Parts: sequence; C-alpha cells; structure tokens
Amino acid sequence: MTIASLLKHCLQLFFQTEKAWESIASQSCKPKQLFLYLLPLLLFMAACNFLGYQFFEQNPLQEINMHLFAAGATFVFSLLYIYISALMTSQFAHFTIRTERFKRAFTLITFSFIPGIIFNSIAFLIPMINYLTIFSLFSFFVLYKGISPMLSIPENRKSGYFTFILIGLLSISAVLGAFFIGIASLMGF
Repeated sequence: MTIASLLKHCLQLFFQTEKAWESIASQSCKPKQLFLYLLPLLLFMAACNFLGYQFFEQNPLQEINMHLFAAGATFVFSLLYIYISALMTSQFAHFTIRTERFKRAFTLITFSFIPGIIFNSIAFLIPMINYLTIFSLFSFFVLYKGISPMLSIPENRKSGYFTFILIGLLSISAVLGAFFIGIASLMGF
C-alpha cells in the first residue's frame, strides 16, 4: 500500500465507507508498513495537544511540564491502545493463520481510528471547540462497517461481534486511562 492509496482510503472512509473497506480488504498491507504511516498522525495529535495548551493557557510556561506529559501520554496511550486493540480484535477474525488474523485486525483498527485521530487533533489544537470530539464516535461506525470485509465475519453475525469488540475496546481504554491517570497523579499533575 502506498501513501497515495492510504490517503485515498482515508478520504473514502468518510464518504463511501463500504466501498473503502472492500478496497482495503483486497489489498495486502503489512502492520509494520501501516504503523509507519500511522506514526506521523499520532505525533501530530500529540503536538496538537501540546500546542493547544500553549496557545490557550493564561500562563503556558508555568505548566509546561504537565503539557509535555499530556502530549507524551496522548502519544503513548494511542500507540498502546491501537496495538492492544488489534491483539484483542484479532481473536474474532475467521482466519486459521494467526499472523493473517493480526494483520487484518491491525488494518481494521488502524483505519477505523483515523477519523477519531483527526477529530481529536482538531479539538486538542483549539480547546474552545472540544465538543468536536463527539465526532470521534464516527470511528465506531467505520469499525462496524469494516468488521465483515476485514475479519471475514458473516453479515448476520456482525452486530454481535461488534458488540463484543466494542466492549473490549472500551475496557482497554478504561484500563489504559486509569494507568495514565495514576502516573499523572504520582508525578504531581
């Protein structure tokens, strides 16, 4: 998968979700390659988090350690969340080869969360419009549409699988969030 096709698929996910998933499922994309494409987006989101604090705080230099921690935590949280989510989701894939299950699940999770990364980046950068994070829920719609083509799950069972995957994703988010909140409180933030 090239950068041009990746961008095409990302745009298509917003407007022609099912068609985008069919195209993504027909291409072979290695997790390492997809991770390298995802890394700049995650760095951008962390930078937006830091810059949003710096631009809109009364005394940004006074709390710079907290802002750096928040940006770093955003980056690390996102990396861990995507990887652990892909591991969890791969258990639901209908493929006999374990590496194929992970590859497909990683592709599903990565492409599903790109809309959320984009909306969160905008909300981090301009905190006055942080209500835009509600549009991050679009990622779950994209995930729902991608379950069948990516994990080879029959259409009549897609809702049940989505429910279990969603519960797993929310659980992973809660555990990682509690972990980072604990670290922040230990550091005095």
